[in-house]
Amino acid sequence: MDVKWKRRWRKAGKWAENVLFVASIGFFLFVIWHLFLFASFNIPSESMLPTLQPGDKILVDKVTTGARLFDIFEAASGKDVKIRRMPRFRKFKRGDILVFNFPFREGWRKIDMDYRVYYAKRCVGAPGDTLEIKDFDYYINGIPSDGGGDRRLARAVYAPDSVSRDSLPGFRAFRKDSVTHWTIRDLGPLYIPRKGEEISLTPANYLPYRKAVEWETKNKLKDNDGVLTLGGKPVSSYRFKENYYFMAGDNSGDSQDSRYWGFVPEPFIVGRALLVWWSERDEVVNKERVMKWLN
Repeated sequence: MDVKWKRRWRKAGKWAENVLFVASIGFFLFVIWHLFLFASFNIPSESMLPTLQPGDKILVDKVTTGARLFDIFEAASGKDVKIRRMPRFRKFKRGDILVFNFPFREGWRKIDMDYRVYYAKRCVGAPGDTLEIKDFDYYINGIPSDGGGDRRLARAVYAPDSVSRDSLPGFRAFRKDSVTHWTIRDLGPLYIPRKGEEISLTPANYLPYRKAVEWETKNKLKDNDGVLTLGGKPVSSYRFKENYYFMAGDNSGDSQDSRYWGFVPEPFIVGRALLVWWSERDEVVNKERVMKWLN
């Protein structure tokens, strides 16, 4: 090979090395951005109408509420992973639109984080709140709340004078709850567990808390002829190790949320939705929704 071609190869090698270096830096910055700063999620359903619409792409803030760290490979293999959260500047608050991992990987029998499935819902009840729903209106600690969005459609579908309303699909809250008989229209009062607080457990109130207690302790909470047992031992109270949240869709008549499957543990929360940065449906861009801030 003559000197001329050697020079060309050296230049090509140097150029390729520079491109690889820039690409590596770009990939590193992308990973840092996605894991620790912000993430983007698509909205596929109508459960958050009118706030979020199918085709919206939302930007989720991880900076102020703290990014999560966990072994994604163990999560992918179905193991119960330890989730740590980086220092944060604000807590998750009532009224926030939060993105979280769906708390159930196989059915709704037990809490088990599904790392592949993400939901976006509004936090209508924060740790320490007492939530009540009356005719689709939300009350927090006895005070009317904005939770539930537009209730007109929900009230039309589940009209109080409807003979068949109790048998309509999706009307019963807390599936298989044979104690409270709550519905998605009327629910509570329900205390939302706060980390470090102890609540009394009785055969009359334990079912909404059963999944959370079993997830934390890895033991079964059962009612044995009027006596509650946890791991086979009698129990009358429990002190929670994590904070929990009650999530609901703004489209309260068409949203699978905490009214059906219960509380969301704080470690499962990715972050707070900030804005709709893009919106496109059936290849048509909704310009009015692009860069729309959320509240």
